[in-house]
Amino acid sequence: MIPGSLLHNLKVTPLDAGWYFSGIVENIAEGVDNLKVGDAVHGHLQYSSKTKQGTLTDYITVPASECAKIPEGINMDVAAAVTTEALTAIQAMRDKGGLSKGKSILIIAAGGVVGTQTQAVQIAKVLKAGSVHAVCSTKDASNATKLGADLVIDRTKKAITKALDAASYDVIFDTTGKYAMKKGGTFVSTIPNITDYPPFSWIVGIATGKHSKSLMVKCNRQDLELVGEWMKAGMTVPIDSVYDIKDIDDARERQESGKKSGRVVIKVADGW
Repeated sequence: MIPGSLLHNLKVTPLDAGWYFSGIVENIAEGVDNLKVGDAVHGHLQYSSKTKQGTLTDYITVPASECAKIPEGINMDVAAAVTTEALTAIQAMRDKGGLSKGKSILIIAAGGVVGTQTQAVQIAKVLKAGSVHAVCSTKDASNATKLGADLVIDRTKKAITKALDAASYDVIFDTTGKYAMKKGGTFVSTIPNITDYPPFSWIVGIATGKHSKSLMVKCNRQDLELVGEWMKAGMTVPIDSVYDIKDIDDARERQESGKKSGRVVIKVADGW
């Protein structure tokens, strides 16, 4: 739904695919003092029309502020897989939604790539939300509970809107606006909407007492370091499979099959 030209400079030749990465520092610019050659780092390229690189290559160049050291004991495949979704969840719930200790949150599509299969439910618990309610399908319900959701609503068994008629939340993290928020609450979406931006957002806020915001995730060292601490403390990152880059066709087929249960990771180093 978002044109590719907003996520990458499509005029680059050749056009290299890929945003997530983990790798070993081969060289550093003068003045960089938080990294050294040989460090293992991870992150993701910025989703921007200015981005000309792709990570399915032997080398990329990134600002030191847009990657972080991989914590000891964390595998390279996990470090690559954790980046975009975890940072999206952090920045959506904490920064845009204002989620903090004691506040309630509803996470829609909790089995999706930014939900239970990756990090949103776990991160909401780390942020000490007062209650974490998750909406997902039957196949993801038990996992959502295991990862800490206080209430799981199976969207295949219930009419979600009716199930939530009596509920209200400080923060809703989703791509729809059908659910109840407390007055002063915030709805955060990863899909831009005209009502998320001034002056429309001001009008909606005044009229309803509620707020709607959208997010384009940004990679930064501070949030990556937070994710690293949480992984060391036990936050899980599901990996479906790892493919050498020479088997990229098989990896794409697995990615698009609808059968995966976690991230599909491509190994570039020694993978040709």
